[in-house]
Amino acid sequence: MTAGRVRAARVVGAVVLVGLLVLAMRRLDLARAGVELLHARPVWILAALLCYAAILPLWATQWWLLAPASPARTWRRMLQVVAMTSSVLNTTPLLVGEAAGVWFLSVLTGCTRAAGLAVLAMDQLLVGVAKVIVITLAASLVPLPQWMARGVSGLAAAVFVLLVALLALAWTGEPARRLVSRAAPVRAGSIALRVVEALAPLRSPGRSGGALLLALLKKGVELLAILAIQQAFGVALAPSSALVVLAALNLATLLPIVPGNAGVYEAAVVVAYTWLGVPPERALGMAVVQHAVFFVALALPGYRWLSRGALPRNAAAAP
Repeated sequence: MTAGRVRAARVVGAVVLVGLLVLAMRRLDLARAGVELLHARPVWILAALLCYAAILPLWATQWWLLAPASPARTWRRMLQVVAMTSSVLNTTPLLVGEAAGVWFLSVLTGCTRAAGLAVLAMDQLLVGVAKVIVITLAASLVPLPQWMARGVSGLAAAVFVLLVALLALAWTGEPARRLVSRAAPVRAGSIALRVVEALAPLRSPGRSGGALLLALLKKGVELLAILAIQQAFGVALAPSSALVVLAALNLATLLPIVPGNAGVYEAAVVVAYTWLGVPPERALGMAVVQHAVFFVALALPGYRWLSRGALPRNAAAAP
């Protein structure tokens, strides 16, 4: 993505953010929202925290399946990689976390940067497929707001393009390698060839199917966490409501315009809950607690390794 496109994406994202915040803050009584926070039941908040905490082990297993085999590719090291990657993703803007994830993979598991890029590309594909499934399922159960219905079409189109591109590179083999080597400069072509070779999991039904199942399980535990937050605030909604909230989050946080999606996350949750008939003040309390629990479970664990200097000081990633 060029610098101009990144800037344009941020401008569009900022406009969307302002719109969501306006919708979320209309007729909002902040004092009453604070009262709602005080009445939340801690046991259900703890349950939500445990659900979100399950994402890191599932994510580690997924990347372990996708990464090239090597003596350093242990599950424990992969857990360290995804925990630190999650910390960076949840505290920095667009692309910083992704770049950090590739570097952590290279330094800690011994794979090349090209292989790390391939793992990241496959991960984004699987996450995209899981998001499309979640939003489609939500739309089949509950009438969605118009902006969400439009958003799912764009997301599905982007995921389809990525799916076709990665499958073509993974399955065409030698012709794809020759095409890449002719079209790209020597160094870029060499990296691109390694990326193509590292897409081998897409040719394995066991590895790709297992990785997709893990991506869906991650969405499943997010749904359980959302339902737990509803119980914490005494909100009686149909289980399908969690799909609507998760679908709103999946669309609103596609591009991390601000670090940690601060504000965007809360606005998306409030908009979803007010659409479902929850009073805005209670919806805000739920959004704040849900985001805080999400952050504690997914952003803080990685700092355990980062603060202890778990990365080799003289680490140099392979090309």
